[in-house]
Amino acid sequence: MNEPLQLWAKLFLRLAIVLLAVGLIPVLAVGTIFTEVSPLIPVMLSFLVAPLGLVALVASLILALAAALRRRRGSS
Repeated sequence: MNEPLQLWAKLFLRLAIVLLAVGLIPVLAVGTIFTEVSPLIPVMLSFLVAPLGLVALVASLILALAAALRRRRGSS
């Protein structure tokens, strides 16, 4: 029964990676490459999307831990 937990953990991890990339890559690009561009939109993405990525990452870690504990308890 722990297979769905592993699946959800993997999906949340992928979501976290995408959200963190969408939130942080534009800020880094505007800060280093496109210095003439107004940083308003990348900063807004950083403040709005990156925290959601962190929440998804934490959820993924909790689900992976729960799946590992269930697998460990089930194999004994």
